[in-house]
Amino acid sequence: MSNSTCTVTINGKKIKANVGDTLIDAGLGGRLVIPHDCCSGQCETCRVRVLSGKVDDLGTREKNTVLGCLAVLEGDAEISYDPVPVVRTTKGTVESIRKIKDDYLEVRIRTVRPVTWLAGQYLRATFAGCPPRDYSPTTPLSLDAEQDVIVFHIKVYPNSTVSSKLGADITKGHAVKLRGPFGNAFLRRQPEPILLTSTGTGFAPIWSIAVAVGMGQPGREIRMIAGARTRDGLYMRDAVRWLQARGIPITLTAGDGDNETVRTERPHELAGPLTPAHVVYSAGAPAHVEAMRELARQAGATFYADPFYVAEEDRGLLAIAGTLLRKASAPFSAASAG
Repeated sequence: MSNSTCTVTINGKKIKANVGDTLIDAGLGGRLVIPHDCCSGQCETCRVRVLSGKVDDLGTREKNTVLGCLAVLEGDAEISYDPVPVVRTTKGTVESIRKIKDDYLEVRIRTVRPVTWLAGQYLRATFAGCPPRDYSPTTPLSLDAEQDVIVFHIKVYPNSTVSSKLGADITKGHAVKLRGPFGNAFLRRQPEPILLTSTGTGFAPIWSIAVAVGMGQPGREIRMIAGARTRDGLYMRDAVRWLQARGIPITLTAGDGDNETVRTERPHELAGPLTPAHVVYSAGAPAHVEAMRELARQAGATFYADPFYVAEEDRGLLAIAGTLLRKASAPFSAASAG
């Protein structure tokens, strides 16, 4: 790359940068922090809009957006990003752990101060004595939200490093640190029709978005598809009743569905026709997110995603190289990290 300089304008602020700098590095050089997390192209927290100029998207372009951690400057450019809550670390304790359905838990964390997050974002939770895991905070299925309580939906994996300890080694009063929020798949105030899709506990962020739309954006066209490998993974029955009572269509699907109350197709096969006017949010298994991303790309729709990656267990003396944690935010997975 050339060592020549250029000017990048970020949310109206002009910054001198080097040709070849990533957009994140260019911002940091001007003391402006573009929201980011993984810096490896997985979480999509750093997705920004390119308004004009010369930016090499390095294969990350979707409509007029690119990933700031990978895209580099080729000359003068102007970019922008949506304002988000400041990333902070907050202490808390486990308030309660409740089984929603077999292998699915609702975990409530009472924090020492309110944690600000946007529907669809995620937090990094570190239970004392355990490695960090990323989970999407959500609206309680019973809608009994409290200002100083964060709610997670967590799938339990046998012998996993974190989730298998919930309710056993991790009980009420256990210390937790929360850092965030992160993620770009949060609800915007837009008039366009919205499609929400999820698999597994990817339902958590999708449910929080649906509640926010239902209560804060009345009249906006919205449709939901929630999937799981089996009907046992469809833990959201209380939420389904709330949505249906408000006229929000939701389709449930699982591999062992009955094609009456539960369909058997994969969620992306039920998406139906999309148009450039649609805004699509997807969360859950990476395969699901990528399938929805491709449908949105083909239709020219706006796409936001939060993929979940399940952490690998240690094998022998060393952890498997390249262990992936739940995202960081791009499309969603059948379960959050273990």
